[in-house]
Amino acid sequence: MNIATLRFPIVFVAMLGLFMALRLAAGPLVPIALAARVSVAPAAPSPNSTRRISAESVAAVVSRDPFRIARRPTLPAYDPLRLTEQLAAPPPRPVLSLVGIVIGAVPSAVIEGLPGIEGSRVLRVGDVVAGLRVKQISNGRVVIAGMDTTWALEVREPWKN
Repeated sequence: MNIATLRFPIVFVAMLGLFMALRLAAGPLVPIALAARVSVAPAAPSPNSTRRISAESVAAVVSRDPFRIARRPTLPAYDPLRLTEQLAAPPPRPVLSLVGIVIGAVPSAVIEGLPGIEGSRVLRVGDVVAGLRVKQISNGRVVIAGMDTTWALEVREPWKN
């Protein structure tokens, strides 16, 4: 393409842009008007706002405790001295280790370190021991869930360590 064929579109777009810039600079496209100012008289204190609330009304509101859904005090009651007490540490999570896997019609896994059980134990998918559930047994890997934790155990290989 040569410059002569592009000259008219370039000049036309430049003129259109110049026209739009002048139109927007001259004034807004939509007329803008402010609302009429409403005079506001200073508010005088009303005699109703200075009334005292009776003690019976205050006692009724406090006894109903409108800020609690159950309208009963919390249990246990608030005690600032109790805040300084140390909470008991959660029980330690067991150290589980996968000794071996038997893959077959019903896969089984040999696991050590189950809480409350000495030695190793053979488990299958769905078995629950001390709150720990076997979720999955696959080739070389077992997934156990419980105690707010999920363990992904792999077969222990002592010769690699």
